[in-house]
Amino acid sequence: MWGLGWLALSLACGAAAEKSDDSRHGKIDQQPAAVNTTTRLQLELVRTEPVPIIGIQHSDAKDIPAGFEAGTTVKVTIDGKTAYHMVSTTMETIEQRWANMRTEHWVSEDGNTWRRHMILFRPGKNPETGMWELTGSPFFFFDEKADRWFVYFNFMAYDRRRSWDTPTLLRRAGAKIKGVAGINGEFDYPGEIVAPSGIAHPTDAAASSISPPFQAADGKWYAFLGGGPKPFNGKSGKWWVLIVKAKGPEGPFVYMPKHAPEPFMDPTGFVENPLITKIKGSVTGKEYWTIIFNYLKPEVTTNKNSQLGFSYSEDGLTWPVGNAQLIDMEKGLPAGTSEWWRCIRVPHQLADEGNGLYTCFFSAYDKEGKFQSIGKATLKIREIVE
Repeated sequence: MWGLGWLALSLACGAAAEKSDDSRHGKIDQQPAAVNTTTRLQLELVRTEPVPIIGIQHSDAKDIPAGFEAGTTVKVTIDGKTAYHMVSTTMETIEQRWANMRTEHWVSEDGNTWRRHMILFRPGKNPETGMWELTGSPFFFFDEKADRWFVYFNFMAYDRRRSWDTPTLLRRAGAKIKGVAGINGEFDYPGEIVAPSGIAHPTDAAASSISPPFQAADGKWYAFLGGGPKPFNGKSGKWWVLIVKAKGPEGPFVYMPKHAPEPFMDPTGFVENPLITKIKGSVTGKEYWTIIFNYLKPEVTTNKNSQLGFSYSEDGLTWPVGNAQLIDMEKGLPAGTSEWWRCIRVPHQLADEGNGLYTCFFSAYDKEGKFQSIGKATLKIREIVE
């Protein structure tokens, strides 16, 4: 008896001989080499509507002769019914538009036909403090932990009636009714401070806007704090963006030297009001943090602008300059039409329409530069695997 050891040795030798024979005939099955792939996002313009969806002739816009400025739109389903909810700065006068900014809530069931739902805050003199108070750059955000909608916004208080100027106090006002349906009710203005002066910014909060908060891949909370036209430092350019950090959406958001400022693109210094939307890649299912923002360079150099900016991050904190794109809204107009605007101002958050399509509402000056209308565009995000 040779035993099991011999059997094992025979099998091993046979296998080796077979392998050697296969080698001579070129029959070896090799494991495929690992393939390194990279992914990226590409934003494509599908269509730009040839006329404003809210213009100067709208019946609910008669008392805001300077129109709409910064804001955002969210798509919300309540009791099985979906509607678009827009919160925006509006301006009660043309001559002193920046001293008479108020906050309004507008609603549309189809994204095309809009109505004013409610005025959330009016500018005016506070009888208790004697200060002239106004708000700007409002953004909706639903705080799941608090089960409540909030409007994040700039709050300005001056010793007399005067135009918007920095520094500002950055606050949030909560809906008076809890739950998703609370977006339809009143909000508790002037709310609470979320980015305190001297904490979110090393000196005064010399900022023009704050974004809704977002949770990055590390599980922590952040927001964009943007400023201008005063430079942050020698390398920032005039319109810069910081990333600030907090334990939760309620703040307080604090200064982060490593992200002060965050360049986003080249040339830097022309980014304002970046609004974040988190998406999953259509090919890999991978998570991305995307921003759409007001690209200011054409506006401040030529007084005309048809472009919006877009970028994305794979963790919410790292924003490679090479990820930035510029989208020319004029190229999405139907054949035979021309732009109705002189200057596009502020894009709203991307509203998910399914199948990679997104709606982006935006404010834009009319040809005369007096009334800022609300426009609408359809965009598509593609995930490219290379």
